[in-house]
Amino acid sequence: MKKAQIIIAIPSSLLLIFSLITSYKTGLFISMAGLFVALLLRQIRLWKYGAILDHPSRRYESEVEEELDGGDSEV
Repeated sequence: MKKAQIIIAIPSSLLLIFSLITSYKTGLFISMAGLFVALLLRQIRLWKYGAILDHPSRRYESEVEEELDGGDSEV
């Protein structure tokens, strides 16, 4: 997915620079759409790490509730 992001982002950024220099409005919109897709791919790629970097109290909330309820309710 990282390669797809690079393949989309580099030509889009070059087209953006070219469009800004030459005032080519169609290229500007196409490049902005390409950069948006590349950033969207980045967010999807980083979403995988959300569980790893999440706050610990959210991950272990059920365990904390079990301890507060009395701990060994199964015995």
